[in-house]
Amino acid sequence: MLKRFSGLVKTILYGKQYPFNTKTVTLGDQPFLLRKIVDQDIKELIALERNVYFGEAPWTKSAFLSEIHSPIPHLYLCIVTRENEIAGFVGSRLIGEDTHITNIAVATYFQDQGIGSLLIDEVEKFAIMNDCETLSLEVRLSNTDAQRLYRRLGFSSRNIRKNYYTENSEDALDMVKHLDVKLGGQ
Repeated sequence: MLKRFSGLVKTILYGKQYPFNTKTVTLGDQPFLLRKIVDQDIKELIALERNVYFGEAPWTKSAFLSEIHSPIPHLYLCIVTRENEIAGFVGSRLIGEDTHITNIAVATYFQDQGIGSLLIDEVEKFAIMNDCETLSLEVRLSNTDAQRLYRRLGFSSRNIRKNYYTENSEDALDMVKHLDVKLGGQ
């Protein structure tokens, strides 16, 4: 407990907010805009969650607002089509030596195009900039497709969190990626 508290204190005092600049990326032959999430995106993010999570929306509007306005260093990004539709998003927060991916989703129609990998790569850059040793996340035990993606990106299983998901008491697989960090994110 003391280690976690001291990690939180270190995070608040010394963590750096990610100076993310909006950029255009091309996946396949389709251009996308990668940018920070803003308040006006939340309604669409909740709809995207419902699309991906079979009608469920794990995060509420207040949860998103709390995260994107938190004083704890964080990175919340979305990837947007030319038609201004959010194709996917990722959220993460820095706690001590770990950057934790709090939420990630890619709309069903846009899956298997490299969007999830791209979003996780951006979070990894944020983690390295903040000298984090690990990148972590939880994933439903039933979501084997996501687990395969995370393993391909270098994550390994750490443990199982019993009854992690409140809506159906499903267990979560706790996964971690150890980062090769050079001081100062250089």
